[in-house]
Amino acid sequence: MAKQGKLDDFEQIFHEYKGWVYKTAYLIVQNPQQAEDIMQEVFVRAYKSNGTFDHQKGSYSTWLRRITINRCLNGHRNGASSTASIEEMEEQGQSIPDNGLGGLDQISLKDDIRNLIDSLGAKYRAALVLRCVDGLAYDEIAEVLGIPLGTVKSRINRAVEALREKRKSMEKEAQK
Repeated sequence: MAKQGKLDDFEQIFHEYKGWVYKTAYLIVQNPQQAEDIMQEVFVRAYKSNGTFDHQKGSYSTWLRRITINRCLNGHRNGASSTASIEEMEEQGQSIPDNGLGGLDQISLKDDIRNLIDSLGAKYRAALVLRCVDGLAYDEIAEVLGIPLGTVKSRINRAVEALREKRKSMEKEAQK
């Protein structure tokens, strides 16, 4: 009976965090199938390691974030694909948000945004996602990534600066 209780608790945790884990993985790896695989791996690892989780070292959400980010970064180091085509997104049932632009302009903008984000290295993209998408404070990001606070600030600043430079370059190209 104790095993069933553990499974019920974990099922509740899965439903509470699955959206976040998938979204974070997708924003870092930019591939729906790879994000789905990462999500499954994260929860398998969390389930197997659940008995070793120490509540005194941090929250469960921080622990899951760390597992997710590490899995995403390990996938990039192993040469996993980091881009998804618009067609793949549509096949997965994901829509391109309507921004008021017509068809081709909208696709072009989506590609431009993806290119900007893809131009970042995975470690910079991870820090930026945790800050800008998840709204974590710098010290929380440091805890999730297991890196010093100064490194977090540096990675986010470098990511933002790289995005600015890349955007300027793309705007100059568009004006030609």
